[in-house]
Amino acid sequence: MHNKRRIQRTKRFARDIKKISESVQKEAFQISQKLADDIFHASLNVCSMTGLKGIYRVVIKKDYRMIFSFDRENLYLLRIGHRKDIYRKMEL
Repeated sequence: MHNKRRIQRTKRFARDIKKISESVQKEAFQISQKLADDIFHASLNVCSMTGLKGIYRVVIKKDYRMIFSFDRENLYLLRIGHRKDIYRKMEL
């Protein structure tokens, strides 16, 4: 049994999440819990981001993406946003 990672939210992520609907926020919360348990859980469809070493993305409610990284103890939530915006404004 592995330890669940602690979820760390960046200030940027905290700002991002305030701008999205409650239903997307709820799903993001549930997905972050799953990620903390098992980053590469089959249901999550996690992909590493091209050109960004150690940075990953996961789909939230079809049109939203959550960008994150992790180490052995922590899951770092970096950004969340609509797919059409998130990659354009990738400053982390």
